[in-house]
Amino acid sequence: MNFSIVSRLLSGQIHFDIPFYVFLFFAGLAGGLAYLMYRNIEGISKPRQILLAALRALSFFLLLLAVTNLVTDFVRFHSKKRDVVVMVDDSKSMSLADGSNKRSQVVRNILGSPAFAELKKDFNVAPIVFGDEVLKTPDLDSLKFDRPATNIESAVAEGAKLNTNGETAFAVLLTDGNYNTGGNPIDVARALSFPVFSVGIGDSSQPKDVVIRQVIAAPALYAGKKSVVRTIVSSNGFGGRSVTAHLLEDYKEIDTKVINLPDEGNIEVSFDYTPNAAGTHVLTVYIPPQKGEFNQKNNSSSVAVEVQKGKFSVLLIAGEPATDVAFLGRNIVKSSDFDLKVLIQKTGDSFYEGNAAEILSQKYDAVLLYDFPNSQSAVTLSEVIDFLKSTGVPLAYFAGKRFSPTQVSKLPRLPFAVQGYQEGEFQVGVSPVNSNAMSANLQPLYTLLSANSSLFPPLYYQRIECKPAFGSTSLALPVLNGVQLNLPIFFVSQASRSAAFLAYGLWRMQLMSSLSGLRSNFLQDFLAILIRTLIGGGKQKLLAMHTDKKVYDPSETVNFNGLLINQAGSPVSDAMVDVNIKSESTRQSVADVRLAPSGDGGYSGSVSGLGQGKYSYVVEAKSQSSFLGADSGIIVVEPLNVEFMQTPMNVQFLRQLSSVTGGEFLTPAEFMNGGLHLKPEWKEPVKLTDATRFELLSSLPILVVVFLLLAVEWIMRKIWGLP
Repeated sequence: MNFSIVSRLLSGQIHFDIPFYVFLFFAGLAGGLAYLMYRNIEGISKPRQILLAALRALSFFLLLLAVTNLVTDFVRFHSKKRDVVVMVDDSKSMSLADGSNKRSQVVRNILGSPAFAELKKDFNVAPIVFGDEVLKTPDLDSLKFDRPATNIESAVAEGAKLNTNGETAFAVLLTDGNYNTGGNPIDVARALSFPVFSVGIGDSSQPKDVVIRQVIAAPALYAGKKSVVRTIVSSNGFGGRSVTAHLLEDYKEIDTKVINLPDEGNIEVSFDYTPNAAGTHVLTVYIPPQKGEFNQKNNSSSVAVEVQKGKFSVLLIAGEPATDVAFLGRNIVKSSDFDLKVLIQKTGDSFYEGNAAEILSQKYDAVLLYDFPNSQSAVTLSEVIDFLKSTGVPLAYFAGKRFSPTQVSKLPRLPFAVQGYQEGEFQVGVSPVNSNAMSANLQPLYTLLSANSSLFPPLYYQRIECKPAFGSTSLALPVLNGVQLNLPIFFVSQASRSAAFLAYGLWRMQLMSSLSGLRSNFLQDFLAILIRTLIGGGKQKLLAMHTDKKVYDPSETVNFNGLLINQAGSPVSDAMVDVNIKSESTRQSVADVRLAPSGDGGYSGSVSGLGQGKYSYVVEAKSQSSFLGADSGIIVVEPLNVEFMQTPMNVQFLRQLSSVTGGEFLTPAEFMNGGLHLKPEWKEPVKLTDATRFELLSSLPILVVVFLLLAVEWIMRKIWGLP
């Protein structure tokens, strides 16, 4: 059995975990050895013999304990005052005033009240300051009430973390109860082991106010294409009043609407919006402040939108004036997203269009090749190959009746390689491949094929044995007489921005749609999605940088995160990555940021203090004098006003939060005048135990003591004339 020698030492305990008989054996062995060594020594007195024997015995005893690797616990008992977690809302809504009572001042009055001083006297106050997140270094004396959002869930979760040893007696929450980010605080509060006393700040009655709650734009916007922007306007106390709502793009007015405000509730307002240019734009809806309005900071709301290029320039090059060419051109033109030019081969050295050289000299967003090149292409092929190589433009190849594997293989950047060819025309169906490994960018194409392929009329197909090029994806296979052939018929390569469709007779899809049930605009949609997919593809950038949000409040920090790789795709972690930020309105530089490496090619950094406005940034990566990569983007800084969407105190939520934890809801006056109803046991100090464990063999102090004992013994022996 184990025996514990326990003795009080310096208000603590020492615990030796060793069998009792071993302890006695070590003590007897050490004493016996010391006795044998000093019992017959002559020339010194008996007391000196006893002292030397005692030093030697103690040294032996400690060495014996050490070599057995004895574990020793030092335990200290102490007590401390229990904690009180004080959670204070530091968000913008706390800067509002309810009549003559400013909420921020009410909070300061509570923190400076005798009732709060009494809490600090009886308890250890553990502060938590929160807004959109919990502040890392909370300070109740430097509250600013400027955080752009309220996350009460994070504050309650942080309070739970502080109670690791059960030292928290209760918590006090000072807030208006309006949370607009994070999850439901009630869910976290249910698991707390201590009660929460909620002190509601603000007026719970609905004030007279006009609020722009949300600005909603279409998910896909294109330059020059008309769309609708909607907004939700909330009103209370202004029933029947006629006001003008303004829509602004990049702070310039583009549309207005006169509306009649409801006495209570919401009204939807729609604006016409036609973007003039591609890029990031700020849309703002604004209603002028009304007389007697509670809060004028929520009369506007903004959203950042990405506008894509509206009209893409497309060149269609055909090997002959086939029916498919007419249908391809007609469906491309039918889409308002594209401008089309056509070149049709007449002979091996000319096109029907007399100005072919001029057409090929222009810039295009995409090129479609139909049955080009074929066996008759010669000079025309050379001209087109030079054009494709010099521009790197995205291209889509459509096979035709005159397919020539020799000529087609000369084209650059095709998503397939021809391995064999068998003449003979078959009629086949089109079967989409399994989509398990399909990238997100290809999903729209795949979804369109999957939804309609069963309704396709038979297409013409020549047996072309081909292999997908590296990085390309096969989206469909031909079906001959009900049997699916393992010969891909439709490829897309995002890396080289190219595609290939190896069946023809596409005109049949449109003519037979009314009979088969195929949607009549399938070919138009297919071509539009295919062209946009190719244009939006491209090779991976060596430096890819982004910010953590699209729109920032002026009080928020803009965080940059990016990845830098080399040509081989390996991360680069030792570069200098610098960000230059310019104001879009003045074109002046406003900030420079050096990003720090975060490992595996990652770089991060931040900037704060950007005022309201639109900013562009350029990021460059260098290694000594070598340029490694660049990226750019847009930053939008706008007052989010989310804190002013819901202004009355949410008393129902605060009562529920306190109820589920066993606490109470109080008004500021009730807290300052009567304090909290505390249980007597909460004021009792909590008893704590601190234990330190170490092994004697590896403990330097024990070994030092043994050395000193032997040294003292040796010195005494020399002084007293002993060997």
